[in-house]
Parts: sequence; structure tokens; C-alpha cells
Amino acid sequence: MKKRNKKYNPNKHRVVVNAMYQTVRLAKPVSDEAKVELKRQTNAALSAITRGVGTPEHFDVLASTVDVVFMMAMNLFNDAYQSEIDAARQAMFRLKDRFHKHGTFGFDGVGYKAVAEIVAIHDQMMDHVTGSEVLQFMNARANAIRGGNYYKGESERLAA
Repeated sequence: MKKRNKKYNPNKHRVVVNAMYQTVRLAKPVSDEAKVELKRQTNAALSAITRGVGTPEHFDVLASTVDVVFMMAMNLFNDAYQSEIDAARQAMFRLKDRFHKHGTFGFDGVGYKAVAEIVAIHDQMMDHVTGSEVLQFMNARANAIRGGNYYKGESERLAA
């Protein structure tokens, strides 16, 4: 009997038993529990940065929220809220620049209003999308970060 070239992997062709149920669950609108959890995270991040105790994790939560709203508006809502999204993205750039200069996260007045408005828009959008659409946009954002496309500070943009 001839020896195999590759080690046998029993999980390679494994069948996921509950795949049908996962597909059905993701095709439904976002659950209330998931909406509450997303809202809690974004509001906690916004509050922490406003109080001056924000961490890079809080920044990542808000940046993810702004990016997901941007992608959902562009792909699902016919470029709705474009001016609000642009203002929030500029606020996030200023927030990151401030962190690089001073070592703490903090909003300016216009930036706080813009990001707070995007958080409210995000909460409204969650009522009109499915779980699979949210996962699709979150995965697209993760791929963009892996590709080097993320919020860069002023010094990082000038160096590039």
C-alpha cells in the first residue's frame, strides 16, 4: 500500500450540522440582544473618550462604527447620510492625531457631535439590516485593516 503524501486531516471535510440554522438566523433582522450589546459598546466608548479616559480599544469601537455606517450607507442606503459620515470620519482623524500628539483621546466639540450623530444613525440602521449584512461589512472592514487601510494619524499620512 502506498503511503500518503499529506497527513490525514479528519476535520478538512467535516460537515457543519447546524449550518442551516445559522444561515436562517443570519437571514433574519439583527436580534434585539445584539442591538443592545452594540449600543452598549458604542455608548461606553463614546462616554469614555468624552471623559478623557478612552483607550485604543474605545477608539477602535468608534472607528468600526463609523466605518460600518459608511459601508452600509454606501451599499444599502444609496449614499444616505454622506455629509454626517464625512464629518464623523474627519473627527476620528482629528481624534487619532490628538492621541499621537498628547497621548490621550479627546474630542473637539464638532467632533463629538458628529460621532454622536453617527452612533445614533448606526442604531437606526441596525433596525433595517440582517445579521449576514452586518457580518459582511465587519469582515470587509477587517480585510481593509489587514490591507493597511485604516485611520492613520497626520504623521503616518505624511510618511506614506
